[in-house]
Amino acid sequence: MKADVSKFEGCLLGLAIGDALGMPFEGWRPAWIRSKLGGRVQDMLPCPDRNLGKGQWTDDTKMALHLCRSIIRKKGKFDPADAAASYVEWFESGDLRGIGRATLESIMRLRQGKPWSESGKTGEFAAGNGSAMRAAPIGLLNCMDMEALKRNSRDDAVITHNNPEAVAGSRAVNFFVARGVTQAGPAAARPHLIDECIAFIGPCQVAQRLARAKELLAENMPCSTALNILGASGFVVETVASAVFCFLKTPDNFEESVVSAVMGGEDADTTAAVCGAISGAWNGTWKLPKRWVDTVEASEELRSIAGQLMDFSGAML
Repeated sequence: MKADVSKFEGCLLGLAIGDALGMPFEGWRPAWIRSKLGGRVQDMLPCPDRNLGKGQWTDDTKMALHLCRSIIRKKGKFDPADAAASYVEWFESGDLRGIGRATLESIMRLRQGKPWSESGKTGEFAAGNGSAMRAAPIGLLNCMDMEALKRNSRDDAVITHNNPEAVAGSRAVNFFVARGVTQAGPAAARPHLIDECIAFIGPCQVAQRLARAKELLAENMPCSTALNILGASGFVVETVASAVFCFLKTPDNFEESVVSAVMGGEDADTTAAVCGAISGAWNGTWKLPKRWVDTVEASEELRSIAGQLMDFSGAML
């Protein structure tokens, strides 16, 4: 029997919803968000300063969408050269909605003729979350082939972020996405998954911070406190651990998970986008709040793309 398409839809819609919820609060401190709202995030809001309306998302979802389009253009294959060309197409469209420095520099090198394997930023400052935020389509495509997932996560990451931690972050996100769409439901989402993820990605700072997230889950730490410890900046080590913590804290409650991710502040849209992709993959569309599914930009297109990725994946239950 074919896999449940709602899980593939839930992943892409969850990514977009988390991104749109966090969009107005990118760069904000948690206390500022609470003061502005008089509490917690309830619904999507516009951001006039960024010329973005209610339900619109940022470069996180833009890049994921262009990765999806590349996969579809290649009839279900991940081709890093074509993915790189798709990211250049996004840049040249002018509809950027934010772009990280590492991504910008890498796209400039691609436009100058550098091959995808040499375009990515290297060094310490290439350990941003710009590849992890867009990685989920590979987790969907390769959900039945973890070796292909590992390889393709790496090849996509190095297009813009040629750094071992960035690669590990993309692999970790896709590990959780793949496990989600191949499980019957969120009942299997337990902290032991962190150990399995660490074994999958190998020794690195991402793994160490994930291990810390597991410890905080065992202590029943509130999300607000845990994210202050784990971090919510654009450093991929922080983003992945905080997103996974928010998901595993309330694995069957998509709304609570993504709202908690937004309330962590700092790179709020990306933490929530990664958390939303993971939670959506485990819970499926029917557990996403309908008001958000109806409001988020390009909802129908994301659903259509999700169905195509499911067909290409060969996923079975």
